[in-house]
Order: sequence, then C-alpha cells, then structure tokens
Amino acid sequence: MSDATILDRLIPISTLNHGGASRTINDLRDNQPAVILKNNQPAAVLLTPADYKYLVEQAEEYRLYLLTMDRVDHDDGQRLTTEQVFGDDYEPVDDGYEPEFE
Repeated sequence: MSDATILDRLIPISTLNHGGASRTINDLRDNQPAVILKNNQPAAVLLTPADYKYLVEQAEEYRLYLLTMDRVDHDDGQRLTTEQVFGDDYEPVDDGYEPEFE
C-alpha cells in the first residue's frame, strides 16, 4: 500500500462518532483497511471480514510452520509403530466408506 493510500485511509474517530461510520464501512469494499485515529494516534484498523479471515488463516499457517520447523530441528529420529501409538487392542472401524479415486 503506498503512502498516499495510507494517508487516505486515516479516519479520525470523531468522523465515526458524527455519522461517518456507515460511509467508512462502505469504503472498505475496495479491500483497503481503514486506520482509526484517536488523539491523532492509530487506535484500530477496520478490515473486511474476508481480509480478517485471510489474516487469521495466515497467522495459523505461520504458527504451524514454526511448530513444524521446531519439530524438524529437534527430531531425535525415533519412529513409533501403529501398535505403539494406538496399543495392541486397536482395530480400525469399518464404516463402509469407500473413497473414490480418479
């Protein structure tokens, strides 16, 4: 996002208090976040639900990536058999589902 675009998206909180909330929310449809200012300092960011969902998904993906990298870095090479994981009494459930492959 360019500096000019960021400056265009700065919204004083007083604008929201005086009937500008609807217009600000409608302007989010161009997929540009709005930065809400309180006392001339950024206080909040308004995003579309799709943008918020995307950011949450990206954060989760990054968390899983870090977990994976930590496991790779600290792998001791030990592998477990099915019996060790599930126990000797484990029997798979036959629910009748047959996957189809193309």
